[in-house]
Amino acid sequence: MAIARPTLRQHVAQLVAWAALAGCGAAQVKGAAADRRVVELDPIVMQVDKSGAKPEVYVKDREEMRADASAALKARQWTPCQKGFDRLLADFPADPSAYAFAFNAGLCALQGGRPLDAVTRFARSQQLAKGSRHARDALFMVAESHEAAEQWTMAAARYKAALDDPQVQAEIGGALGLLDELEAWARLGINLRKAGEPKDAESAFKRVERLYEDNRETPAVAESEWVARSYFERAEIYYDLFASIRFKLPVERMQRELEDKSNLFIKAEGVYYRCVRMHIKPWALAAGFRVGALYQRLIEDIDHAEVPPDLDAFTMEVYRDVLWGHTEKLAKRAVTIYDKNLELAERLGDGGSEWADKSREGKRKMEAAIEANQLRRLKLEKYKKGEVVDLPGVPTPDVAPPPADPTATVAPAKPAPATKKK
Repeated sequence: MAIARPTLRQHVAQLVAWAALAGCGAAQVKGAAADRRVVELDPIVMQVDKSGAKPEVYVKDREEMRADASAALKARQWTPCQKGFDRLLADFPADPSAYAFAFNAGLCALQGGRPLDAVTRFARSQQLAKGSRHARDALFMVAESHEAAEQWTMAAARYKAALDDPQVQAEIGGALGLLDELEAWARLGINLRKAGEPKDAESAFKRVERLYEDNRETPAVAESEWVARSYFERAEIYYDLFASIRFKLPVERMQRELEDKSNLFIKAEGVYYRCVRMHIKPWALAAGFRVGALYQRLIEDIDHAEVPPDLDAFTMEVYRDVLWGHTEKLAKRAVTIYDKNLELAERLGDGGSEWADKSREGKRKMEAAIEANQLRRLKLEKYKKGEVVDLPGVPTPDVAPPPADPTATVAPAKPAPATKKK
């Protein structure tokens, strides 16, 4: 509804005008009165917002509404911010900045933990900015909002369209540039992996790596976090497959599993190291930790391999010692890798990071395993020499109890009586 009264901003303008007139002096009052003009002010329009639990009345003034919404955005007040830009979009849909109203409403919804609300607003922004780079930014944010809602397949579809669909590319201002293409392929791979499509994810990550190899002389490419993350995520695919293999009887099956597991181990380790060599946080440290974890996981899987059910406890100890003869070097290698990752963390100024902490914990576990296995081996060696040891399945011999009175002595046996000769 319209009310014919000036706004506060118009009141201030009137006061300034009247002050200027008053400063002209009494001699000029007559002339001033003769020159008096009628100033018509824009009416104030009141709107009612019924989107919330209670209706809210507000003044429909574009500049004031924009200033309030922007202030809420700057103050990280996500709900008032979203509401403010939503109102601007609803009240001024033909405004040249309408795409920005929708985009900012999406940002506030996403930051406020409402990703599905964000999807609709970024999609509206993309539509309003069709044919421009603004539409491209909005498309990426639509995909990111799907990610936040864990809608991996829908997010992947957005990135795939931006990369491959000519019609979509025309709507977002043309084919993606190099850096946008790197990001889109990397995020496509991440979402495909989370959607349970590791083969397609692997292909997407390899596209990122080819772009990197072809353009690594470009500093922005050589230092791209998306390239480092692509290496890490591709290695994670191999790690997951490696970890899924368990050693189970019969022996022929174990031999096949060992070969498959070894191949995946080598593939994962190689790609992790490519990530480490880029020295980009946090992925370099994450990859360094995972190399150590590869060795640690292999040791644990060998240790937990199936064994014939009829082995007694002592034979199991001997069996585990034989296994340790094969895995001891792996454990020591894991300790070395964790140490090197901690050194890298210090060089990168990230010694207190999550991945540095995980490396310390991995090192501690491996050192404890080395110590425990060395102790078992020492006991087995003593057992072979006939010494008493506390090993599972080996009974501890009984020991005669001490006399009740430690000071008591045992009387010597009396000599047998001599026999008389006949």
